Amino acid sequence: MKIWLPKEVGFCNGVSSAIDKAMSIGGRAYCLGQLVHNEHVSEQLRERGLITVDSVDEVPDGETMVIRAHGAPESVYEKAAARGIRIVDATCPSVRAIQQKARRYHREGYRIVLIGDASHPEIIGINGWCDNSAIVFDGKGKLVLDDAEKVLIMFQTTFDTRFFEKSLQNISTDHVKTLEIFNTICYTTSQRQYYARLLSARCDLAVVVGDANSSNTRRLYEIASQNCRTVLTDGSADIDTSKCKNVCVISGASTPTELIKGVLKTMSENAKDTVETVVSEEPVETDREEIVTEDVVTDDAVTVEEPTPTEEKVMDKNEAMLAKAVSEMKEGHRYKLGQKVKCRVVLVSDDGVYVSIPSSKKEGFIPNDELSMDGDYQAVKAQLKEAMEADDTEKTTLDCAVISVEKGITLSKKIIDERYKDDALVEGIKQGNEFQVMMTRVGKECLTGKLGSYTVIVHASQIRIGYVKNLNEYLGKTLRLVVSGPDKIDDRKRVIFASQKQILLAEKKAKEDEFWNNIEVGEIVDGKVLRFAPFGAFVDVRGFDCLAHSTDLSWERISGPAEVLEIGKTYEFVVLALDREKNRVSLGYKQLQPQPWDIAEEKFPVGAHVVGRVARIMPFGAFVELDKHIDGLLHVSNVSWEWLDDINTALKVGDEIEVEVLEFDKENKRITLSRKALLPREDVVTSDKKDEE
Repeated sequence: MKIWLPKEVGFCNGVSSAIDKAMSIGGRAYCLGQLVHNEHVSEQLRERGLITVDSVDEVPDGETMVIRAHGAPESVYEKAAARGIRIVDATCPSVRAIQQKARRYHREGYRIVLIGDASHPEIIGINGWCDNSAIVFDGKGKLVLDDAEKVLIMFQTTFDTRFFEKSLQNISTDHVKTLEIFNTICYTTSQRQYYARLLSARCDLAVVVGDANSSNTRRLYEIASQNCRTVLTDGSADIDTSKCKNVCVISGASTPTELIKGVLKTMSENAKDTVETVVSEEPVETDREEIVTEDVVTDDAVTVEEPTPTEEKVMDKNEAMLAKAVSEMKEGHRYKLGQKVKCRVVLVSDDGVYVSIPSSKKEGFIPNDELSMDGDYQAVKAQLKEAMEADDTEKTTLDCAVISVEKGITLSKKIIDERYKDDALVEGIKQGNEFQVMMTRVGKECLTGKLGSYTVIVHASQIRIGYVKNLNEYLGKTLRLVVSGPDKIDDRKRVIFASQKQILLAEKKAKEDEFWNNIEVGEIVDGKVLRFAPFGAFVDVRGFDCLAHSTDLSWERISGPAEVLEIGKTYEFVVLALDREKNRVSLGYKQLQPQPWDIAEEKFPVGAHVVGRVARIMPFGAFVELDKHIDGLLHVSNVSWEWLDDINTALKVGDEIEVEVLEFDKENKRITLSRKALLPREDVVTSDKKDEE
């Protein structure tokens, strides 16, 4: 049976430091809450005189009080100072840094959002440093931030790393102008959760050692139980491993090493076959951006007294048992496939090159076909022989990648050469040459990628012209880049700070120069309608946004540009005005269309007989609509040969009548009509004779 152990076990640094401080007090003291969530440790601390209390009010004046690793609200320090209580602050440095950020950002007007368990003492303590005004969100459901302009988001240090991205996606920040996000999940938490997922997927049984009251221990249990049968133990019960070939042992950050050793010993004694202990050293893959630990905030707070450390330690996680397990590992297992190692040539043979590897008792071997990218391994071997004869250490020292550990350590030089061949581009990049890099990770307000041995960092403000809201959209995408400024390449740290925005701005300027240098007022251009606004239409002319105002779209009065144009279609426009300083171009559409009165002059010449509709009636006559937006005036005297006291007795709105054009005044846009000219005159003559008689 194989027993798999993570790379690190036992107390984390924060818990170990807290216990050391509590144990070194050397007398009676009070602890605000359980120092760590482990009953085994708590019992030892009680024997040393540490009394657990739930409130600072339970601590007598002038006594010593320990602030546990989870931290405490700012008000606790103030109460202690007022009552002369001496404080031993065992707050985890990572938690302290979160408290300080919450305090500073709150004073700067930020709304603080804490993602975690609202009942957890760590969250309660952090909230106490921002006047208990933080929004505590468990990462589930939906959180809408529509009443805050500036927001700071941080995480409980023991938050489940599996739900990091999902919890952020569940927060709506559409109305937030300034957003700061810190991944404050503790590195130890991330590492142990990673190994819980990794090892439990390989095993028949996962044994989680720790206290059920520990938040991070319960999290490890939940993660491991998704992959295999999982047992949570405090070391007091035997574990059935009779049918198991692979078992992993995982521990919480507050679990002492002696409990883990006891569990391992019991499992080994109860096993029916030989037990092999293997320590996994696979690297943790995490995108975490570490929060910077700042000095303790002491302004208007109580002075914190640190006890003098003693030589006595509660536990030493480098116990002999674990050291022995590491020493018994096979040599090849120390290396993982693809790992880069530095080696020195010791022999050039017909089938390849033998090398010595520092910190390894075994030699490595580079086959001929792994020596050169272009396949010319003979040339490489000749150069190595020459360097060995000249005792040139620099040229006989190679960077290689591990490609096999099955039968010795097999290496490849060409993989590293291929990986770092782009280093040759760096000199040109320093001179301003453009280069391309795929973005593979999202950091704090930046994207990163690899160019040979260099890490390329692109800040969010340098990705494109404008604000980038979601950096994850650029993961896996290749950016066109230039170095973002002088001294932005650090050869020692192998870092390049780059910008795509500078390229886009330069191209935009060149495009604008090309546009402005080749356009003039009165020119007729093709334009594609992009979008409408209440005052007109925006039109793309040679890649530049121009405006065609509604008053320049039609000779007739319109309610909006949609009456004349259609989005996505291309039309001819005339350039009416240019303003390079304000980057404005005014276009006209109606100027290229015939005016209605030009058409009307052809359609309604003097003497023409036309049919029109009575549009409106006035005391002096009627306006007759001859065409769209073209009216003619039929004076009351021209309605009939017979005199009319009231025109309404002869006409009403909507009547279609035939009239004759008497006069056409294009300049004044006026047409005079006559209806009586088309009526028989005999009736009128008879009427005149009757009048004479």
